[in-house]
Amino acid sequence: METPAGPASATVRAAASRPGVRAAFDRAHQALGDLRFAEGLRRGWQEARAEAAVREAAALAVLEGARVTVDDLRTHSMRDTGGADFDPATALAVGIWRSQWNMASRFEPLNQRRAGAGRAPVPLPALVASLHRDACSALVASGRLRAGRVAIPASPAVLAAAMARTRIDAPAIARAGAVIAHFRQCEVFSPASVAVGAGLARWILVSSGVDPTGAAVVSAADALDPVGAARALAGWASGDEAGVGEWLVHVAQCVEYGARIGRDIAVHVQARTLGD
Repeated sequence: METPAGPASATVRAAASRPGVRAAFDRAHQALGDLRFAEGLRRGWQEARAEAAVREAAALAVLEGARVTVDDLRTHSMRDTGGADFDPATALAVGIWRSQWNMASRFEPLNQRRAGAGRAPVPLPALVASLHRDACSALVASGRLRAGRVAIPASPAVLAAAMARTRIDAPAIARAGAVIAHFRQCEVFSPASVAVGAGLARWILVSSGVDPTGAAVVSAADALDPVGAARALAGWASGDEAGVGEWLVHVAQCVEYGARIGRDIAVHVQARTLGD
């Protein structure tokens, strides 16, 4: 194996080439294409990204064991008070929202008109550290986590293996899926490894141009069915091509579902009915 856990990169590449996996990727790309040209994103892409950050954070909080409603998290996002008086679940959820929103603030503008006006590249190790720092920020503010534990991986090897997943010679959805699986399986950081991995995966999808909108809510499907997500992850953990292929199909389905949620967000942005 190339990594402390999980399949070799060659296995991921082979799995990504299986006909069923390619078909799932195609469906995800079609859904993301439909999202890209949603009317509500023409002028409302910033609002859509903000709402997607809230919904993604709420979904990730569920996967981290901290259940919070989208409405409550949206309210906290509009009047962020730091977190000193938050209960543990709210503190983690708000921190995850901060990590998602601060990352989304680094995405390229969607409807950019000036050539060469893009943002400077973000080194992935720095991005990962900032994702964990933000995710833990309210826990630190409330005294439930020591600052010295923040942005420190379980081991250098397990973080290096995570970074290697981002460089696999495979489609972006496959690389995103490999990252999600690695952070779930290995607990690269504690707490909030799942949230950090999902953030990095979302960055891969957006920065590669697969989801230029930044409005797909990729983790929503798994939050609705955590048991099914765990069952799909077992395919990745098996290390064989068929099992990895099943996981990649699952990830593609999550992307497809997340794109549909993004389109719903765009409709509400256009109608000015977010939160109604």
